[in-house]
Amino acid sequence: MIYVLCANPAWDRMLFFEGQLLLNAVNRVQRVMEVAGGKGVNVARAIKTIGGTSELLLFLGGWQGERFASFLKQEGLAFCFFPVAGETRVTTVLHEEGSGRHTVINEPGPLVPLRSTLQVERYLEEKLCSGDYLVLSGSLPRGVQRSWYAKLLALAQRKSAYGVLDTSGVSLRSAFQNPPFMVKPNVEEATELLGWTIDSQEDKLKAVSELKKRGVEIVVLSDGSRGLTVAWGLKRFLVSVEGSRVGAYGIGSGDTLVGAMVFGLERRWPVERILRFATACGLANTLCPGAGYFDLHLARVLQEKVVVRELGEKG
Repeated sequence: MIYVLCANPAWDRMLFFEGQLLLNAVNRVQRVMEVAGGKGVNVARAIKTIGGTSELLLFLGGWQGERFASFLKQEGLAFCFFPVAGETRVTTVLHEEGSGRHTVINEPGPLVPLRSTLQVERYLEEKLCSGDYLVLSGSLPRGVQRSWYAKLLALAQRKSAYGVLDTSGVSLRSAFQNPPFMVKPNVEEATELLGWTIDSQEDKLKAVSELKKRGVEIVVLSDGSRGLTVAWGLKRFLVSVEGSRVGAYGIGSGDTLVGAMVFGLERRWPVERILRFATACGLANTLCPGAGYFDLHLARVLQEKVVVRELGEKG
């Protein structure tokens, strides 16, 4: 079973503009798209699109929380929510169709009390089994200790489950007290974590090797259209896409990648098949508006353009 924790969900409101967004002026919206969002929701959505099953765990509150839960039910996503006081936050994305630029405005979310985090821990203590996957995705909400992911990773380890981590900042840094089975930082997040600039491909290989030394089995370092640098066991891989342009809707593509990878891991696919398929799903996400949404048929077509190059142990 795959459990996906989305500790800081957000109601995503995407506004599309034909031209450039003008500051200190009147802007007219071409169309509006509203969905239940948050990195963990995007992961679960990707798993469902591929044909897999997962259970979302999330904190919800207020009228927005009710709306959020209703939307998840309509999408057919299995979830268990833990109520909190206050309103589930709203994220507004201003997307310029012409340039492909987008501006993200994150509102503060509700304060999550200790009792709510303890409820999640008890739930996972009861549900997690050997061989399960626990995906910890996104930022932590107000009121939650930055070391909480480390605590949940320790719980997964006790249960012989696989912890998968995709976060940033202090939450990422503190999680290495109990290293995850898999981690997926982007270049900016890895730069902040390691404390040195990552510019070249040599830097990327050095970065994934350093994270491997910290006890992670699979390190996936993403760099947008420049592809992935991966450390998997003793092997190193470079993953790129040939002859296919990255689309304008990049929000959620990394989450889709994570969802597709965990789907493949659960089914024990070969490494290169997982990397090729997950990369294609992430690319397909950039061609479809809305975080975590993509055309599965298109992803399968795009697999043919994904190049996975193995470097071996020394990279």
